[in-house]
Amino acid sequence: MNKQDGVTFKATITVKPEVTVENYKGIEVEKEIKKIMAKEVNAEIEKVREQNARTLSVEDRAAKKGDIANIDFEGFVNNKPFEGGKANDHTLTLGDGQFIKGFEEQIIGHKPGEEFDVNVTFPENYTDELKGKDATFKCKLNNLKVKELPELDDEFAKDVSEFDTLKEYKADIKSKLQEQANKEAEKATETNIGKKLAELIKADIPEAMFSNEIKHNFNDFAYNLKSQGMDAVSYTHLTLPTNREV
Repeated sequence: MNKQDGVTFKATITVKPEVTVENYKGIEVEKEIKKIMAKEVNAEIEKVREQNARTLSVEDRAAKKGDIANIDFEGFVNNKPFEGGKANDHTLTLGDGQFIKGFEEQIIGHKPGEEFDVNVTFPENYTDELKGKDATFKCKLNNLKVKELPELDDEFAKDVSEFDTLKEYKADIKSKLQEQANKEAEKATETNIGKKLAELIKADIPEAMFSNEIKHNFNDFAYNLKSQGMDAVSYTHLTLPTNREV
């Protein structure tokens, strides 16, 4: 190589492919718009009622389904305590199924201040140390509370909205839900049009474009994990049954 002769080299680069879409005119996609019914409006109102509920102490009766119970408990298998089986001032709503089957049902009927045993059998899909085993929990019912929902009337509408009547409030909720449903239908239609067009595309996509897209998506995913204080390797360890390289 010298100044007179210069230098010759060969480079291989990836270029964007030529893309053709044939016979795209006349594509038909059905636009499905969900019609908002009374049950959707009522469900939304119930959410607001739950958010505005208050809890009242219960002292003059036994626990029943739906009550909020505060308990101390310690679990024993073969008369020996096991790890993770003890807690104080634990709050649960009776009937929600927060504990293993049969536990909450045995709290029902007891009054605040009472101490009692709860006998259960751990399910087969539980931890290896406890699955299928019988256990006894020594429990104390510390206190009971009940959730009181606000009355569904005009006063409720005034408290939670800008409207003076429940009828107006319901109409507003229905309007907003329908607007959201319309937007979702529009988005779904655009997505379906895109899928139809993708089926008509003719192009020789180079492997490098696939690789770059995968890398881009992974980097976005890793960035989102980092914003949550986690890296990709840690996420893999937590979500996969066995460790794998990322």
